[in-house]
Amino acid sequence: MDFSSELKIYQEKISTELDMFFSKKLRQAADLDPQITGLIRKVREFNLRGGKRIRPILVIIGYRCLRYKKNEISQLIRAALAVELMESFLLIHDDIIDNDSLRRGKPTLHKLYEKENSNKDYGKNMALLAGDLLAVFGSEAILNTGFDHKLKAGAVKKFNNIVVNTIFGQTLDYTGNFTRDFSESYIKRVHMLKTAKYTVEGPLHIGAILAGAKQKHLDRISEFAIPIGQAFQIKDDILNIFGDQEKLGKPVASDIKEGKKTLLIAKALENSNLKQRLYIKSCLRNKSLKPKQLEKLKNIIISTASLDYSNHLAESLINQAKLSIKSSGFRKQAKQFLLNLADYIINRDK
Repeated sequence: MDFSSELKIYQEKISTELDMFFSKKLRQAADLDPQITGLIRKVREFNLRGGKRIRPILVIIGYRCLRYKKNEISQLIRAALAVELMESFLLIHDDIIDNDSLRRGKPTLHKLYEKENSNKDYGKNMALLAGDLLAVFGSEAILNTGFDHKLKAGAVKKFNNIVVNTIFGQTLDYTGNFTRDFSESYIKRVHMLKTAKYTVEGPLHIGAILAGAKQKHLDRISEFAIPIGQAFQIKDDILNIFGDQEKLGKPVASDIKEGKKTLLIAKALENSNLKQRLYIKSCLRNKSLKPKQLEKLKNIIISTASLDYSNHLAESLINQAKLSIKSSGFRKQAKQFLLNLADYIINRDK
């Protein structure tokens, strides 16, 4: 089976399980106020919009690195929902912070709620509550499985650790917008906390913990996961400027308009002349950036070799990760999936 077909099968299984999860939540809330069931319906729709489902798939693969018991797969998929619900909780809050209007090709949750009430804070406040709810649902997804209690406790501890690290990374990312530090080391620290540990290492660890992993197994997973996660973020930053909005399902150049510190911009500033540097800075946090202005900025990023640098670094990190997983003692099918994932990350266009 090719990688895209395998990915699709996992995505469909996770989406089906998500639908069942929220259907159960709606039944449990049926006797409560319509505002509460309305909230659950909205987060259900948000979660079922699609998405790559990479994080829950990695929970399954983390487990399969060490163990494969067919009768445990349904329980594993239920546990894997934890990181999908976590992602939605973090995305909803992130969209509020960035005041984004699109997520997965549809209005962000706070924008949906804004249509229901003229109060200026209504949309934001309701979306905050929705995000909080999903955070709790995430840990609950693990606890409601049939795995051994000690394994579930370890998985929930890791779940909480991922959330904490991601919030630390988001803190650096957000406060960095108001500081002058545009160093590569600062940006890599954000990548480590906000993406590598959240997107790749954490989900793989949760799955491995549910399979009874020892610390040496988790350490070996990290050798693969951290460089892969860093490459994922570099690629994400490139697509945010050079990608296609229709494929991405969210606005292009949103990082520029928010003044986010990315490797692309850091290297462009480092290698530019005074005139180019001033132009780059004029684009940052410019909410009304025009297509022609973006094109000029893209040309500067290319001419300063920043795009080449970022692409080469991402490729180097991918190769580092692939070497690590090839020499590991993990199960063959899981290793092959992770090698295919590495290629997918570097070649993706959305």
